[in-house]
Amino acid sequence: MFFAGGSFTYPDLIHSPPRRYRELYRTESQEQARISDYTIAQEPLRGTDNFGWRVTSTIEGRDTVSDITVLTWSDLVKSSMDRGVLWTYLSLIKTAWIYISSAALRDVMKLRKGPVIAALYPVGFLIAQLGFAILCAAVLSSVLWPVHSVLGIVSWGIIWPILALFQKYDGKIFAHYLIQDYAHTARHGGAYDPELSTRLDAFGHNIEQALNDGYDEVLVVGHSSSARWRALRWRFFRLHFQYLCAFDQVGFYDYFEITAGPHTLR
Repeated sequence: MFFAGGSFTYPDLIHSPPRRYRELYRTESQEQARISDYTIAQEPLRGTDNFGWRVTSTIEGRDTVSDITVLTWSDLVKSSMDRGVLWTYLSLIKTAWIYISSAALRDVMKLRKGPVIAALYPVGFLIAQLGFAILCAAVLSSVLWPVHSVLGIVSWGIIWPILALFQKYDGKIFAHYLIQDYAHTARHGGAYDPELSTRLDAFGHNIEQALNDGYDEVLVVGHSSSARWRALRWRFFRLHFQYLCAFDQVGFYDYFEITAGPHTLR
């Protein structure tokens, strides 16, 4: 199986996405095995330069061995994720213009609720943060201006520290994170940049090689989807990973039976 994950979601995915996905697979597969009453184990994938792991399972009395490789590309966007407050707001303006001028925003608004919320959520939060910072500065200035006009003017400088504080805790709300990700994706008007095109060609070569290596089945799994269970409705980032996780309703869907078990998609 080849796994192509997103370039974002949790901050630790920026620094070590493949390992984060591996640990998610390990913990959730064990939980699903407990719920569904089968056995599954994981070990490093040897004999390859690519990051991955091998999974062995016994499901419904049938033994299966699966090799899982992560198609990594998050390193290509890492540099654009480590910039400051000003870069985020400039990126917001530029990306908004790209979406509006190309009519892509109109098409996004026609989608179901989930993608629309994902697209507008960081914009709304960043505007709200800026508004809050300006309000704080205005209140402080009105208090200090009667004391001395210079203090009233200087107090507007509080806007920057407030915005920097919001960015510091962005791991809770992901507004800066998502805008920077959207900006990277949109910077060529939706086209792939040369580095990503080269990486995709390498991915294609790896998949083609696997097809010729005698595997019973070759799966390519892409992640960035969601579910709409009521219990998870407001846990947006847990919801983002739901289809890669254990399900407590056995029989409807089992990611691990599909990716490391005897069930095929043929």
